[in-house]
Amino acid sequence: MISTNDIRALELYELAFKVVEGRGICLTLGVTPFQEYRTETLTIHYLPKSGHMEVWSGRKVLTIERYRGNLRVIRYSPGEWEDELEAVASSGATTNG
Repeated sequence: MISTNDIRALELYELAFKVVEGRGICLTLGVTPFQEYRTETLTIHYLPKSGHMEVWSGRKVLTIERYRGNLRVIRYSPGEWEDELEAVASSGATTNG
């Protein structure tokens, strides 16, 4: 059974995905392509090939990975960063870098 925290984490993943896909920049680390979106306090990294996503706000606050076709919550730390992510996702802001 999925927990309330996992449901919230997956909702935040969807918001972060919307932001990074719509306003992120494409980068490469070694041979690994990824997308990144940054504000002053929030960083989103998304690896399209693997479906892995990390959200940082001073520290890693959300990690979601794709496992056997499903999303799996690895880390979720509730906090003020959620409000910022929601604000960024609902705005047309293009701050990055």
